[in-house]
Amino acid sequence: MFSTAARRVVFASLIAAACAPVAGAQTAADATLYRVFLQDGTTLVSYGDYARVGDRVVLSMPLGGSPSRPDIQLVSIPASGVDWDRTDAYAESARAARYAASRGPDDYALLAQGVARALSDIAVTPRPATKIAMAVEARQNVTRWIAEHYGYRASDVAQLAALFDEVIAEARAASGAPNVDLTLVANMAAPPSMPLMTAPSMAESIEQGLRAASLAEPADRLSLLRAVAASLASVGDAPWVGSLRARTSGLIAAEERTDRDYASLTRDTLRNADRRTRQADVRGVERLITRALDEDRRLGNRRPQEVASLLASLDAKLDAARRLRLARDQWEARLDVLRAYARAVSEPLTSLRRGKSSLERIRQFESTSRVMLQRLTDRATAASRLLAVVTPPVEGETIQGLLTSATQLTSRAAAERQRAVASGEMAPAREAASAAAGALMLTDRAAEEIQRLTRTPELK
Repeated sequence: MFSTAARRVVFASLIAAACAPVAGAQTAADATLYRVFLQDGTTLVSYGDYARVGDRVVLSMPLGGSPSRPDIQLVSIPASGVDWDRTDAYAESARAARYAASRGPDDYALLAQGVARALSDIAVTPRPATKIAMAVEARQNVTRWIAEHYGYRASDVAQLAALFDEVIAEARAASGAPNVDLTLVANMAAPPSMPLMTAPSMAESIEQGLRAASLAEPADRLSLLRAVAASLASVGDAPWVGSLRARTSGLIAAEERTDRDYASLTRDTLRNADRRTRQADVRGVERLITRALDEDRRLGNRRPQEVASLLASLDAKLDAARRLRLARDQWEARLDVLRAYARAVSEPLTSLRRGKSSLERIRQFESTSRVMLQRLTDRATAASRLLAVVTPPVEGETIQGLLTSATQLTSRAAAERQRAVASGEMAPAREAASAAAGALMLTDRAAEEIQRLTRTPELK
């Protein structure tokens, strides 16, 4: 005859032994097929788990191929169109079924073995208080196991936990403590109960592909429709294929036409906006924005991202047109002052330009006469004297600085060249060439700036 404790150990050992071959007999299952339930009651199949990223749901949809090697399309749909209560409930059921078909038997066998070891350890423990503590901890581990393993074999796990209830009751009786009724039912998590759907047929997969295309981003819609068309092309001549091919072809044509319409809208609008921006036509750019919005409404607001990008570009061009308009108004208000300054510096600029050929000869180390160098010095002195009596406006301060530096470099080039001729040394000749090059460059820049000063501002 066995004692009560020994019977419990033997019972748990038999359970563990019975579980072991079951675990070994399991084979790997195919990928789990999840279902995303939409607000309209329809569903989309996800090959493997889906992911919620911000306000979008990303899933891998099987479209054609074979059950073992399906053709997968990555699809993104708005999260607001998903019935999350049903979708989450189905996902739990799918995960529970997947677990039961794969790891469940092995994990349950390990649990049963653990229960057998725990009962054996408790049976040889002499102190009732220690027995109670060990049994309570083991019972908690068992009840927690069912909640963490999708309710797998809940009734069998309840029987395993009941073994520890008996141990606790006996140990309390042996220690003289009052017995406590330990009920297990309230602590057990029921397995997910939402029934799983069968894998979709080819026709159902195609229908789901078309449904997903209607929810996808415009940038992804055409590629998804083309994938549906490719799947239909591989099916053959099944009775249901003809209508779906015609429907898919119509949707592809509509999407391509929409792409062309919006591409034309963007191209023509931006070309006109560039022209009006260069003209500082603020009102013209504003009319183009209104026209783009009207055209988008006419086309059915079917490309929100493209229109948003177009409007952002138009806003930038509108800002540029406003800035250019302000610059031109400011320029026109001060045009008389600017023209007066240009006239005032025209004579010193002309004087400097007349010495260009002499400066070129100095820069190139060519022959220079004493008369030529003296004439160059006189022109620089005259230009400096004329510049000294000119007060530049704010816009002309840069020009004034360029002309002043050019006259100084011209005088220096002539003086260093005279010194080189007198001494026969190359060092002052090089200094003269460098000064001449600088004078030529600054004179040209000053001439360009004077022309720009009196020219209508352009878009930068």
